[in-house]
Amino acid sequence: MLAALLSLCVLAVQEGQASKTPPGAEQVARVAAALDDALRSGETRQIQLALESAREAPHPAVVGRVLRFLEDDRTEVKLAALQVLRWLEHPDALEALQRAAKERKLMKVPELALGVLRGIGQHAQPSSIAVLAHDPFEPADAACVRARIFGLARIRRLEALAALFGILAPVGVGGQRRIQSRMEDVRLGLMILTGVDQGSSPELWESWWRDNKKSFRIPLEAPPLPKDLRQAWEAFWGLPRVYEREGRREDRGQDPPPRKD
Repeated sequence: MLAALLSLCVLAVQEGQASKTPPGAEQVARVAAALDDALRSGETRQIQLALESAREAPHPAVVGRVLRFLEDDRTEVKLAALQVLRWLEHPDALEALQRAAKERKLMKVPELALGVLRGIGQHAQPSSIAVLAHDPFEPADAACVRARIFGLARIRRLEALAALFGILAPVGVGGQRRIQSRMEDVRLGLMILTGVDQGSSPELWESWWRDNKKSFRIPLEAPPLPKDLRQAWEAFWGLPRVYEREGRREDRGQDPPPRKD
């Protein structure tokens, strides 16, 4: 039962956001007006509240207004706008994040770069594979590198898997040292896409890939994960740890009681 629940949880995260009813014209107008008012006021709290309301209105007019806050000098405002673009289920939001990933000045700030990369990964679209795989160790920040790896792991395509193996094979001694420091992240990403585990050895993973890449197909469902890796995944994406109680029972060798609705 636990394995099935874990599989469903990880799969739901990786397949992208669930489709929602498009916002109505009245809602879009209300959110757009709130964003316009917040921009004129310049007050951080009003801006944050307006951006929060924008999450539920995926529409080009809303996305366009959210983008204006990326021009603000305040880091907290930029981060709030990036967070909205992460959750706005609209192609324009993803395109904006992908453009932001090419802005050198923005991407030099690790906190902002993380917001960009995590947002791109949240959308889990094949068009993001090249963006996430480009210069995977830039910026040289552990959380940003993790965002690239975990973002690729959410895209259940062979191209994403190949990109992960590309990250796994850096050139030179320095590159090998960098990948070894992030090997647990790469291991988790590869496990999610392949359903197998070759541990933290780059050589074992590369050997497995050489033997299987011609015939391998991405499994339809993501596998259940070991507790430590599951917690790392959940913590990064901000998922609720809904399985802690079940995990404690499992550790005691007990089956959880049936739910009472």
